[in-house]
Amino acid sequence: MNPNKKALLSFGSFFLVFLTIACSCGSFIPSGSGTPSSSSTSSSTQAANGSAAPSATPVSIQSGSPFIEQISDQTNVPAGASGTTIAACPADSMMLSGGFASGEGIKITKTMPDPAGWLVTGLNDSADALPLTAYAYCLHNATGSMRVVSVDIPVSGAPFARCQNGEIITGGGYAFDTDSLEVYISTPIGDSTDPSNAWSVTARSQQSADEPISVYALCLSASNLTSTLARDEKVNYGPDTNSLNFTIACPVGAVMTVGGYEGTGAYVSRINSTDAGLWEDQVQRKNYFDGSLDHAVCLNLP
Repeated sequence: MNPNKKALLSFGSFFLVFLTIACSCGSFIPSGSGTPSSSSTSSSTQAANGSAAPSATPVSIQSGSPFIEQISDQTNVPAGASGTTIAACPADSMMLSGGFASGEGIKITKTMPDPAGWLVTGLNDSADALPLTAYAYCLHNATGSMRVVSVDIPVSGAPFARCQNGEIITGGGYAFDTDSLEVYISTPIGDSTDPSNAWSVTARSQQSADEPISVYALCLSASNLTSTLARDEKVNYGPDTNSLNFTIACPVGAVMTVGGYEGTGAYVSRINSTDAGLWEDQVQRKNYFDGSLDHAVCLNLP
């Protein structure tokens, strides 16, 4: 691992802290699993401001094998305006995580858990209206409790939202209310065997003064599931004018629950639409490190 990256992660530990499409729903199952597919209808909810989900959400086990379902919701964001969309999980499931997709030119200012589902807000800096899609990833037929950790901290403070020992980090995100911040790292760190499992965000401000940002982690406890942290540490550069599309892969048999990225101008960060073992990201530039901080959490379903 590159020394700069090691230094960044060490510094953060010291401070403790997902093709835009119209609405589509479906199941994600491990390769070779006999779990039947499932479908449901997504709901559209508009919200002006995001707030953290309840601190713990227990769900009782249902009949059948555990599986992850994708729910999506889409809105169109006019040029020069901000838009919000929320993807909501069914009531009998646990929301593990979320993601987003849009056209190049939208700045994602919120990707976060909300009491109504996974909330995504984007500011359209382009000259044309662009679609914005939010994705929620919902766990069915499994026991456990989901806890949301939120941390409000200046961007200079190496923001982390950290799960406790024994919890599985299944999702994470961020929120800010200014157009002068630029997030260039938003990624999970750690897995079910790592006591340092957390969501890490790094941003820079165009202002001379420090600015606040909220960082979120979704933490699963009281579950018999385990997770693995997948890492993609390939050098992946391109000219500043090039958009980069890259993926992070889970081990065979595991299902993707969430991934993150390193790069500026991220406009896609979601589970791949055809392979539930891949997290895909698209960023406008990737030029901060000589190695990648693209990580993902893979859930091992029984």
